Amino acid sequence: MRNVMETVRQAAPYDVNVLISGESGTGKELLAKIIHLQSSRAERPFVAVNCGVLSGLIFEDKLFGHEKGAFTGAIRDRMGCFEMAHGGTLFLDEVSELPYENQVDFLRVLDESSFMRIGGTKVIEVDVRLISATNKDLKQQINRATFREDLFYRLHVVPIHLPPLRARKEAIPMLVNHFLDLLVVKHKKARPRVMPEVLNIFNEYDWPGNVRELKNLIERIFIINDGTCLKPDMLPSDFLWHLQEPIETMDLAEVRKKAEIEAISKVLIKTGGKREKAAEVLNISPRTLRHKIQHYHIQ
Repeated sequence: MRNVMETVRQAAPYDVNVLISGESGTGKELLAKIIHLQSSRAERPFVAVNCGVLSGLIFEDKLFGHEKGAFTGAIRDRMGCFEMAHGGTLFLDEVSELPYENQVDFLRVLDESSFMRIGGTKVIEVDVRLISATNKDLKQQINRATFREDLFYRLHVVPIHLPPLRARKEAIPMLVNHFLDLLVVKHKKARPRVMPEVLNIFNEYDWPGNVRELKNLIERIFIINDGTCLKPDMLPSDFLWHLQEPIETMDLAEVRKKAEIEAISKVLIKTGGKREKAAEVLNISPRTLRHKIQHYHIQ
């Protein structure tokens, strides 16, 4: 994380495109906002777009806007996200989900810094700093022909990878305190103290939902519990369930086999290999003992 923040410090002042990668919930949009706030564009808009819900005309309308009468339902002029982010930062979340057929239009805007609204004839020039985020490997998508290579290299000027929370568990206490500080203001409720046992439990968990999952859990505990401290018994059962050891599949015949091999081997050692004496100790006939030794290949 120190390396990540050092890269942010170095890249933020310059108008270069940044591509943030990492699992869902690692805080990619938060990092994009930090880059924006440390840049010369901090006083201008930060506009976030979720590319995962856009395609075709909806994509063009969302990013470029439209003129009145451009299509059914276009009852007034509408600015797109590029115009709204003029002078500031445009954040493309889930950029890997950009429809392939729309990627060429998007690339053209990046190359020319200009576009026309849907149904319009006027060329609109824009000045935006682009930050993108993805939880997928874009190079794999290039190989599958679902993401344009030329667009990838336009976005991939300064790459930043956010590690998952399970790889930076030392940050959990600080994150918990930070979220509690925010919740005290949001919900106007007294701030509880967090018991060390709770943090120990948090450290045992792998957090597949990453920072977002931790934030949501802290808010849930904060709201439904009253008290001066957060204790282990306040943690919800559906969270604790994930920490339980999974039940291993047990083959009863295999268990019996291992137990018999161990018992016969121990008795044979103690009796110096005398099978009749061993059979007596094991309370079985010498014939049965001989059969088991051969069956289990006991030396």
